[in-house]
Amino acid sequence: MQVHEKETYYLVRAHLMIAIGWLLFGMLGGLTLAYRLISPQAAEFLQNIEWLNFGRIRMFHTHTVIFGWLTNGFFAFSYYAIPKLLNQKLFLPKLAKFNVYFTQLALILGAFALLTGYAEGVEYAEAPWWCDVFFALAFVFQIVCSLGTVFVAKNIGQLYVSVWYLILGFTFTALNFIMANTIVAHVAPGAAGAALSGLWIHNAVGLWVTPMGVAICYYLLPILVKRPIASHKLSLLGFWTLAILYPLGGSHHYFYSPVPWWLQSLAVPLTSALIFVVYTVVYNFFATMKGRWSLFTENMSLRFLTFGIFSYIITCTQGPFHALFSVQRVIHFTDWVVAHAHLALFGVFSWWIYAFIYFAWPKVAGREMRSKTLSEWHFWLTFIGFYIFYYIPDTIAGLMQGFAWLRGLPFIDSLVASQPFWIPRALSGVMLMLGVFLMVINMMPRQKVIEEKQNV
Repeated sequence: MQVHEKETYYLVRAHLMIAIGWLLFGMLGGLTLAYRLISPQAAEFLQNIEWLNFGRIRMFHTHTVIFGWLTNGFFAFSYYAIPKLLNQKLFLPKLAKFNVYFTQLALILGAFALLTGYAEGVEYAEAPWWCDVFFALAFVFQIVCSLGTVFVAKNIGQLYVSVWYLILGFTFTALNFIMANTIVAHVAPGAAGAALSGLWIHNAVGLWVTPMGVAICYYLLPILVKRPIASHKLSLLGFWTLAILYPLGGSHHYFYSPVPWWLQSLAVPLTSALIFVVYTVVYNFFATMKGRWSLFTENMSLRFLTFGIFSYIITCTQGPFHALFSVQRVIHFTDWVVAHAHLALFGVFSWWIYAFIYFAWPKVAGREMRSKTLSEWHFWLTFIGFYIFYYIPDTIAGLMQGFAWLRGLPFIDSLVASQPFWIPRALSGVMLMLGVFLMVINMMPRQKVIEEKQNV
């Protein structure tokens, strides 16, 4: 292994291990919230501890999952993929190594602030400004190292599509994060601030999480099925339509609100057009897998990747469907939306990071996973725990809530009707956390390897 590969692999290992730690904290927060919904008695759990009240834990949950788990996972992927795709040494590796820890300092400050009651009223960006400064610096350092590697590379010819998506994710998110934490949080008043907040929420998913996740797919899929991507032109079409169309539909998060009606109406066709973007990308994936479907039964990385693609179809079909006013009348503010958000951030992008972990860990750690059985348990606990115990019950609960409210029934009736569906939701949290623990055990070195190193 070359020296620069050792430096890069250290960064990948560090970010992945830290990402899993943040995931477990985020899952614990989500499990706490789910448990407190299963009965009136459970709702009193920890209610007398101010920094563990429902609102603060909810903000902590989204903070740790989006910025701790997903973002660290994407940082790890960018460090792994960019040098390999460009055949270029990582730009400023010492800065990248420093930023591993600086990023976590920023995230810890944000998590501490949220639990102690310091927060701003911007969804997915609740951490106060003094935490935002640290995280913005960490993100700039990451951009310098990752995109700096792209810009200093020579004789690279045509950029692979994963690199295009990484450039998109880093560039748009830098601008979007600044907009959310300055204009939205401190400048724009009332409905104007709400509209821009919707743009931030929309783009945090669509122009940070989505391009980084799709970049993972475009990188892993050709390697795992041992054939080139079906169509480079389709991949670029999906890229440019995402970059151009996605930022324009953020106001669909504020249907039936004080946001100007013309802006809400404009979001309908703009959001609906995204279905063609998604189907272009998915068709390209499935065309690449043609004749190779049997591989995903044996390859755990490909299995997580494939099921993530199926979830991607569902969640990105739901999105344009949600942009119809008649549908919004039913699902707005219900658990349907909660299930939809988790299908995207967990069912799609977390599964794609799992796929990357199973692919990259043996290479960056220099050892295979401990057990195929542990991998199978992780997959099936995650699959059953999420789809059977979380997504389906929460979706049904959301429909029941929406129709109950439209009929003018007392609000308490919708809570009573939802309660049986919230019990499996709490059980799902236990199953998902157990699956992650099994993955962590699977990543650990075997005892023989440890003994051999001690003897040497």
